[in-house]
Amino acid sequence: MARNWNTILRWVHLMFGLMISAYFFPITISGDVNYWDDQPGVTMFLGQVVMAVVFWTGILKWQLPRIKKWNRKRKKAAAKAAQ
Repeated sequence: MARNWNTILRWVHLMFGLMISAYFFPITISGDVNYWDDQPGVTMFLGQVVMAVVFWTGILKWQLPRIKKWNRKRKKAAAKAAQ
């Protein structure tokens, strides 16, 4: 498997996303919304670190390439229309 930024970002995004799933799994199974109340550090870690990593790796991995492609396409169309 090639180790490039695309692959690294994908795996970081997926691993941290699995942490979110692991956080919500016991809440879903037990039905107890207050499952993590006795461990506020878990909720703080998930809310601040894990969510930030998942958010930014998602932006970098999936949205930035789309924006760059859209900008290239838009500039190419503007250059073609100017001719």
